[in-house]
Amino acid sequence: MKKLVVVLAALLLVSACGIKPTPVLAAGPAPTLRIPATDGRGTDLILYFVLDDRVAPVARSSDGDVGVEAALSLLLDGPTADERADGYATMLPRPAGAITVTPGSPATIGFPFPLRPLSGVGINQLVCTAFAALAAQGGYATDGTVALAGPDVLLPNQTCQA
Repeated sequence: MKKLVVVLAALLLVSACGIKPTPVLAAGPAPTLRIPATDGRGTDLILYFVLDDRVAPVARSSDGDVGVEAALSLLLDGPTADERADGYATMLPRPAGAITVTPGSPATIGFPFPLRPLSGVGINQLVCTAFAALAAQGGYATDGTVALAGPDVLLPNQTCQA
């Protein structure tokens, strides 16, 4: 009996560390990246190309507009010769036509080409480049998503998976 009391006393001492358990506390929505506004001028553009079957950021310096439409147009032009030599590629077509951005929740980005034939990596190139351009402009997507629209489909609530 004495051994049992000693064992129970030892267990009581070890388990009574003095820290009380607490429930999970709600702290509001997740943080959102926001870079100070630069009016979209004199900032590096971040374009997302494919490297080893995954999207990867590539910085290009820009003295001009770094808006979403301009960034996506450069993305659709594909990697430069130097970027291709470094192994970067694209899963996107080189279309003719305008890219449009419609504000909203989520913002909708319209493309002049069908989206259904694109792979998940190609869609991710578009989404991640759009988010980088929004951040460079000092903007952000309030719910962390954008919608992509093509002549064939509207793909709502896309997030960057870089």
